[in-house]
Amino acid sequence: MEIKITHETLKALLIIAAKDDIRYYLKSVCVDVTDKGTALVACDGHRLLAVPADDVTDAMPGEYIIPRESIAAIKPCKAGRVTLPLELTITKPAPVPDPARSGVTVQAPTQFTLTGITTATGTVMDAKYPDWRKVLPQSASGAPGQFNAEYLSSFGDVARLLTGNKDNNPIIHHNGTSGALVTIPGHAAIGVIIPWRVDAEFLPHPGVPAWAK
Repeated sequence: MEIKITHETLKALLIIAAKDDIRYYLKSVCVDVTDKGTALVACDGHRLLAVPADDVTDAMPGEYIIPRESIAAIKPCKAGRVTLPLELTITKPAPVPDPARSGVTVQAPTQFTLTGITTATGTVMDAKYPDWRKVLPQSASGAPGQFNAEYLSSFGDVARLLTGNKDNNPIIHHNGTSGALVTIPGHAAIGVIIPWRVDAEFLPHPGVPAWAK
């Protein structure tokens, strides 16, 4: 299977992918291939980003988790001012004989190669990625939510990378204390951001302090 991916898309996914988490499988980008299409997914437990991949050849249904350090190490090719797409190749080697059991074969690990001006190779993570589709809010209550400012800012960076428009901003579809859907005008990517739980005592309007009048 071959997938052509822009360098900006991978940079956007790495913004959302976990950097330091005991759940090692979140320090990655998941390539999720189904009969409905291919999605590139990143998540850190507080935020999620899913980007559809349109340029896919010989799609192999399945889930392929690529470590973030392999992705971060890749430098893109450029032709003048144009940054060329990266190529991700995922292959399933043929079964090999089991040295401990005569006549028995075992499946070798699935391999990946990510190519730009540099190349990263390795095996996909032996793990199960969370069912990210279950996290997607199916509706929005419209009730306002409180959000970590850093997470909001990160989706602004994601929007600008994916669209190439420095003035583009994401839309947060408020959903009260439940996860909120994030959409990006002009792009098919979707995200989720989990609200910041604020103690009720801080929610009433505190009034304007005397020093600010």
